[in-house]
Amino acid sequence: MYKVISFLYRLREKRGLIIIVEGKKDKEVLKEFGFNNVYTIYELKKDDGIFLNYREAIILTDNDNKGRMLYKYIRNLLESDGIIVNDIERKRFFKYFRVREVEDLRKHIEKIKFYINYFENPEKILYS
Repeated sequence: MYKVISFLYRLREKRGLIIIVEGKKDKEVLKEFGFNNVYTIYELKKDDGIFLNYREAIILTDNDNKGRMLYKYIRNLLESDGIIVNDIERKRFFKYFRVREVEDLRKHIEKIKFYINYFENPEKILYS
């Protein structure tokens, strides 16, 4: 579990990083983990200016045929704007959480939130 928590921390604290997901449910789940730099594919289509503030991207489309096609499309779009697509973090994400879809994280959320709270405020949990 330590690797998962440190992975989440690293991604949350990384500056200049945009996380792109397929839909609203995916975005909501990542927001619950404290991510503010999450956008859906549809938000990207509406506002090309989103890319201006970011140097690096993680594309978290689902691990199905549609998700892989969307991944390739978004990757080409981002790289044409000079944004580095981080495939290593994408692979780690799916390895650590063992989900096919980002919204499936919801079933792990309470357990992970407990550990995140523990690492942020151990005295609060231990002495309450």
